Amino acid sequence: MLKKMCRWLGGGVGYLLYTLALLLLLLWLLFPEETFRRLLVQSLNTACPQLRWQVRSMTLQIPEGITLRVIEGYDVWDKEKPLVRVDSLSLRPDLAGTVQSRHLQAKYRLTLANGAIAGVVRMDGWNQKLRVDGSVQGLQLAKCPILARQLERDVRGTLSATFDGRVHSGNISEMDATLSVDQGELGLRQPILNHAILPFSRASIVLRSRGETMQIEQGVVNSELFNGQFSGEIKVTRDSTARQLDIRGTMLPRPAFFTGVNNASLLKVIRTQLKDRSVPFRISGDLYNPGIHFEDFSLLFESLEKELQ
Repeated sequence: MLKKMCRWLGGGVGYLLYTLALLLLLLWLLFPEETFRRLLVQSLNTACPQLRWQVRSMTLQIPEGITLRVIEGYDVWDKEKPLVRVDSLSLRPDLAGTVQSRHLQAKYRLTLANGAIAGVVRMDGWNQKLRVDGSVQGLQLAKCPILARQLERDVRGTLSATFDGRVHSGNISEMDATLSVDQGELGLRQPILNHAILPFSRASIVLRSRGETMQIEQGVVNSELFNGQFSGEIKVTRDSTARQLDIRGTMLPRPAFFTGVNNASLLKVIRTQLKDRSVPFRISGDLYNPGIHFEDFSLLFESLEKELQ
């Protein structure tokens, strides 16, 4: 009896594996690339309607998984240069991770803007929840035109990051991330002491996103103009006109910060009042066009601005 059962189980498992292998082989040989490519483009256009998307090719290889090449998003009115370009995106089943975590998961990798984003995506149950973990390496912000378009200012630097997020029904419900940008520049909508660009050797933050609130913690900026620390929050809503920024911090000005102030007596007053102390500041208002206020030193900075006019 036991012998017959073992034979039956062995035969059943063997037949199941044979069937799965045959199905995978047929899927590989008969993969409807064009149909899946069109469906993906339709999904991207629905999820991000402000852009029009194109996907050059899609292939399936076993065991490598699915690879997409040249994913581009264009402005609706300008199809000359893409605002978003992903050179390649690969998605590969992670069998070992699936067995260990008991959740269906896959490894992914995107190459874009001279850098890469890679990690693991895992299905968290069967209720449309996904967990996405990963890291960003060597991504050149200047090669992401969508970023400059959204912020309405030039942004440069090399981005590195690690992140852990949860996605539900296509929306990010939670996200914890650590980000840093090296050798960067940020254009200023409102110049400060005639500085229209903020150069920095390194800037970093810890970001915690829950729903419509993004908490910014442990913010640090090292610049030739000043060294600063900051924290705060961003209110992110579907209505872009209602997105608000509120950041508070301190900055320790360096000599280059006052370049252009030629009034010797005024510079003496500045040095006397500061006495190597950090200057408190607050950046608040609309996310894309915030204002800056130097708290107790606001009158001093107003005088500096008038001097430079």
